[in-house]
Amino acid sequence: MSERFQKAFIPAREFIESWDKEIYELTNLDFFIYQLINYLANQIEKRFFIRERRDSKLLLDFDQLGTLCFNIGDAFEFFLQENCLGSCPLNCPRDLNAHFDAEKIQLEEKIRRNIFLLQSFMSGQLEKEQCLRIDLMNYVILDTLIQFYNESFQYELNDDDIAMLELAEFIEDEIIDFIRIEGQTFLQHPFKPSLEYFEELLQTEADQQNQNEWYEDGNIWEDEQRTEEWHNPVASIQEVFQKYYANDRYNPPEYNGALIHDSKFLKKYLMDSAHISDISEFNADHLAEFFSIWLVREFVLADEKQIPFIFRATARFITYLFQFYHINLKKDFLQFYEKTKLDLPRVVKALNIYISQYDLFGAILSSDKFVENQRIGYFEISNINDRVQRTIDLYDLHLSESLPRIKLDSQAFTHLRCGDILHASLVYKSPQWKIFDIQFIYPNLAKQFIYQWLE
Repeated sequence: MSERFQKAFIPAREFIESWDKEIYELTNLDFFIYQLINYLANQIEKRFFIRERRDSKLLLDFDQLGTLCFNIGDAFEFFLQENCLGSCPLNCPRDLNAHFDAEKIQLEEKIRRNIFLLQSFMSGQLEKEQCLRIDLMNYVILDTLIQFYNESFQYELNDDDIAMLELAEFIEDEIIDFIRIEGQTFLQHPFKPSLEYFEELLQTEADQQNQNEWYEDGNIWEDEQRTEEWHNPVASIQEVFQKYYANDRYNPPEYNGALIHDSKFLKKYLMDSAHISDISEFNADHLAEFFSIWLVREFVLADEKQIPFIFRATARFITYLFQFYHINLKKDFLQFYEKTKLDLPRVVKALNIYISQYDLFGAILSSDKFVENQRIGYFEISNINDRVQRTIDLYDLHLSESLPRIKLDSQAFTHLRCGDILHASLVYKSPQWKIFDIQFIYPNLAKQFIYQWLE
């Protein structure tokens, strides 16, 4: 965070816990809003509630000011996602100084009507900043202020209250100023992951807390314990997970053991499949295999809806490893998570649909007919040509051969995408090849391991 934030009205950990997202799901937009909250609170405290406003009915203490700015940030992010970063092509926050001609831009009818109404009051072309200011006031600031003061103080404010309008205008100016300061950095790629930014803030907060505990308590027992664990290169998988389960910070009691349950999938993989005994052996390849192959096999005929919770628990464990054992797999986790967060649940669902509808008895009776016209292997889906006839193009990873228009007669077809890898057997039944049997469906991340199996 920038050094200009003398006070953190909302600490990073409190923000993350209140934002209804796991840390690995946070984006540049979330980080922008987090910074805005603290920036805005500092500016209001220092520059709005000055001496002549100390008797104002709107005066707020530290906690109240943090809550108000959090609410404004929450409303502003929702507005940006639904409008500026969604259906509206104007991109006002990313190009405040630009003018635009509504006649030359494809706009939704509602947006077009609002712009023409605004244009009727002004001469010359509209500036994007003018449009954003009006939307900020109407859809973010006024509603948030009225609701906050009504709920917190039972003040019946309305949009013509002079004191509130002064505060609203101040907030509008500060938000626009902040967009100019930080908008180019974080709003150009608003949905890019921001794990590293938040991890740095959390580490800074932890360091400050430890330093305060040193001065207040006169000892550094906890810090010594952490250092001892951090630099200990030998620790069994069993031991590390036991300590992780016992850590209330990473497994809060209010989760009722759910995080512990979901993290046991990774433990089972490391011990029973990867066959590593010491945590120092855990590397990025293990993480990739866990996400792309092991979980697919583990969830055969199981509910794929649990997989996102395993992502969450794994992210917490990866953070714990860095904090206590200095094993940094955070970037690797983010990379693999981005590649599999949608694909892994989808291919598991497709596989389970296929298995549940598979006519095993019929397949056994007809298998002898195709002995001479059968091929078994790993096939990557290179194209989905006909969703009515259910035909796909495959690429044989072992023989490096393209196979066009392969028929898959299963409802699983609708859940497949290009890049998926089928471990399957094909048979030729005139006039075309068809998929006879599927053992597994893997996300594309599994390809690196499949090539190793084929060597």
